[in-house]
This record gives sequence, structure tokens and C-alpha cells, in this order.
Amino acid sequence: MSTFPPAGSGRILDTSALVSAATGKHLYARALIAASLQSGTVTLLIPVSAYIQALAILPQDLRWQLMLLTTSPTVDINYMEDREKAHEAADLAVTDVALAHVAWCGLRYGWQIVTDRGEELREIAPGVEIEPLP
Repeated sequence: MSTFPPAGSGRILDTSALVSAATGKHLYARALIAASLQSGTVTLLIPVSAYIQALAILPQDLRWQLMLLTTSPTVDINYMEDREKAHEAADLAVTDVALAHVAWCGLRYGWQIVTDRGEELREIAPGVEIEPLP
């Protein structure tokens, strides 16, 4: 399902955005996702490592929300499916694999990353665009 690059504009959802949307911690995350899905013109890119990390954090009874989200035609999962991508992400020199994957996607696609970890992302990838969660 993953194609590069997805058509149109988009946002990258990191672990914090996914968890916030599922739990309701930040209503902004839910509203942004709902608006993007409704418009049908904004791709929501989810790095698979951030998706896995979010599923591990969430209680079992909330995981269905993320599984449902990934079935939308405007949601794209980015897989770290080859050695070249893995080496590029590893070159960011951070041991948090999901954070490195999110940063790599931000650099590669040039889209804003929806996150509450903007400072950390800018430390490892100064060129990324951040859309902070309130």
C-alpha cells in the first residue's frame, strides 16, 4: 500500500500523536485527523515503528481506533522495508527507533510532523517541520 511519495500534501503522525488521538489526551490530534480524513486531500503518513510503539503504549481496548484509522484510503503506512532506509535512519544516531523513523519521514517527505516531541526531533533532524501538539 505504501507508495513514494503519496500524492498531495500530508502530515506525519508520530507515536505521541497516535496515542493522543486514541486516548483523547489532545483533542487537537483527534480534530486534525478527523479534518484530514474528511477532506480526503491530505495524506496522513504513519511510520510503522511509531504505529507499533503506540499500540504497545495503548490499552487493549483503545487499539481498535488506530487499526480503524489505518484502513482509511488517505492514510499511508511507511515501512522501513529496505537496508538503504534503515541506514539513513540509523545515520540520525538516535536509539529510539520510532523517533528516528519519524524524523527520517519528515526529512524525506518534507511534511509537518504532528508531535509533542518537537525539540527532540529538531535535535536529531534540524530540518524537519513540526506541528506541535498543544
